Amino acid sequence: MTELVRLLVKYGVVKFGEFTLASGKKSNYYVDMRMAISIPEVYGPIIEEMARRVSGPIDLIAGIESGSIPWASMLAYRLGKGVIYVRKAEKSHGTGKRVEGYFKGGEGVLLIDDVVTTGGTIMDSIKVLEGSGLRVLEVGVIVDRLEGGLEAIRRAGYRAWSILTIKDLFSAMGTNNAA
Repeated sequence: MTELVRLLVKYGVVKFGEFTLASGKKSNYYVDMRMAISIPEVYGPIIEEMARRVSGPIDLIAGIESGSIPWASMLAYRLGKGVIYVRKAEKSHGTGKRVEGYFKGGEGVLLIDDVVTTGGTIMDSIKVLEGSGLRVLEVGVIVDRLEGGLEAIRRAGYRAWSILTIKDLFSAMGTNNAA
């Protein structure tokens, strides 16, 4: 894990400045995991670690539009599973579905996201998946910002894990926090 953290720092995945997160919260740092999907020496170890953490009978891997779709796709390929994804809103054209991809209903799903802050986006996606007849069994994220998101997901009754925390990244950068 130390090598993965070193690589994320090397490629500048943590950025400092003024940012608005998906949760609407303001932050003076941003974890840009979209950069990591372009770097095989980074995404390879992430996918392998995620594959090790999966437990139970998972049928499908789900991503959330758009940041976690590549991660869900790579993990699904690695595990030999199907991939689906959750749209943030219904489209006004085409099928108008919120869940894209092939499923019958009743399948067990591992929902993937790249970064978790409050857990709101993930909980919304869980509602959409379950409303489509799927069973969310597990939630996995790459980086936990340690702002209560994973705990909220666990309190709602879901198994949830991350492979890294923001503390891991800050420690490798030689800072305690971004405040």
